[in-house]
Amino acid sequence: MSSGTRNCVQCGRPIAWDANVCPYCGHDFRVQMYQRQEDHVGTGLRILLYLISFFIPVLGFIIGIIMYASGGREHKHVGKVCVLLALWPLIVVVVCFVAGVAWVALW
Repeated sequence: MSSGTRNCVQCGRPIAWDANVCPYCGHDFRVQMYQRQEDHVGTGLRILLYLISFFIPVLGFIIGIIMYASGGREHKHVGKVCVLLALWPLIVVVVCFVAGVAWVALW
């Protein structure tokens, strides 16, 4: 391979260094320049964050806000779910408290 060529990432054939499209397979290199790489949140980390959010609501709110503010679409989704999971135990406690007060008031 000379200094004025590079290998196509799709077909592996040598092409001109400044070529925007591979003449052999048609791979368009311009598309790659504009695609944004998004960080991936692994399944294990996602499950851990969800469990922490459910069982420790205060941390769930903090994690949710940090994840929502930290980046791309996937991070925002994980952040929203963490906040929602942190709300559920609080809602259950309030409902149980109101039900308990109503039960005591009926006696």
